[in-house]
Amino acid sequence: MARPKHEPRDYLTKNGRNIFFALIRHISDTDLDSRIDTYELTMLANSFDLYEEASERMRLLRNDPDSKAFGSAGRLSTDYQVMEKEYNKILKHGPKYGLNPGDRHKIFGGMKKKKKKPFGDGLD
Repeated sequence: MARPKHEPRDYLTKNGRNIFFALIRHISDTDLDSRIDTYELTMLANSFDLYEEASERMRLLRNDPDSKAFGSAGRLSTDYQVMEKEYNKILKHGPKYGLNPGDRHKIFGGMKKKKKKPFGDGLD
């Protein structure tokens, strides 16, 4: 099997790598500069992954608040802060890659050329 053109940085977890490749599939390969975009997409995938990890820990703690596996209830506050921080990073960097319908409309809608009215049109 051929090595992918875009390979994430080594620090991503398995889930982070899956997110990275989902982002790559979402974006047209022709729109990516392999080195620069790979760094930024790796950071974006890492933010998604960290958000999911913190969210999952919060879910487990809510379902079993007596669990010693994740520490005290103060952990909920820490996980919430991680989620909030990573969400802000996703909101900041996601639009560059059209990660939601509004961003895609801005990116691709701006690429459509508006048809110019003929000179003198409407001067009747």
